[in-house]
Amino acid sequence: GPGGGPLRRRRGMNTMEKPVLSSLLRINRYHRKVLRCALAPYQYVGVMHLIVLYINRNPGSSQEEITGFYALDKASVARDARRLEDLGHIQRNKMPENRRQYRLYLTDAGRDMIRIIDRAAEQFQKILAASISTEDWAQLELLLKRLEENVRLP
Repeated sequence: GPGGGPLRRRRGMNTMEKPVLSSLLRINRYHRKVLRCALAPYQYVGVMHLIVLYINRNPGSSQEEITGFYALDKASVARDARRLEDLGHIQRNKMPENRRQYRLYLTDAGRDMIRIIDRAAEQFQKILAASISTEDWAQLELLLKRLEENVRLP
């Protein structure tokens, strides 16, 4: 990115990075497709499932916290939070200290969606890990955490 930050352009990719990045992107696209299909009957689109998952772990969090945690754009989170509120899955309470920000809470219907989202994620996880040993999976988790730390924005 500009200013030579963590995403600065290098002269070329290390040959080892190309297939890894391509694989990560394909896995992510497939994961999104599986979730999109599983959640479509519930009118979940975009990042709605991420918002519900985050609020479940962090009740009373703000849209800004969700935006920062997932590195999403504010407009997508705001739009999808409104959709979730319209569906009756979250409650948005204006913060007294800043009337333009909201504290987000799950409703009973939102809590019901956690099981559905978790089930879809578990099914994908089983497919993804089918031929991977426990030891290899643990090693992969460590390596992916290191990759994520390498690109984490300040």
